[in-house]
Amino acid sequence: MNIYIASSARNMHATQLLRDALIEAGHKVLDWTTLAPPLAENLSPEERRAALDSDERGDIFAFCAKACAEADLLIYLGPSGQDAACEVGMAYSAGVPIIGLAAPTEKPGLILARAATFWAADVKECLALVDRCKNRAIYL
Repeated sequence: MNIYIASSARNMHATQLLRDALIEAGHKVLDWTTLAPPLAENLSPEERRAALDSDERGDIFAFCAKACAEADLLIYLGPSGQDAACEVGMAYSAGVPIIGLAAPTEKPGLILARAATFWAADVKECLALVDRCKNRAIYL
């Protein structure tokens, strides 16, 4: 399956770990993390945010918008912000099934909560849901 992980750049490491587990399970991940600019370690929070938000040619937006609409499955990995919520909306509008994986302290709002086809309690359950989706063992 082609899978897109919608998450925040703050969760890049967790996103990459989930990506690796999905690839190991035989999936293709439409990976936005490879497009994120390299960041110097001495950046202030404001400089880091500005660097992560830079997309002068629109390459990152174009990749993510296309991937969200064309994926076989989208996984929301929280806690995330407005960009991941927009990606969930793009996928939902395109009819792409969504598995939500909220952070332990996160309570998704009404729209995000209802956009997800399924919510997983943890990574293990998320991977099991992905496997069941792949095998069409659950209704999407």
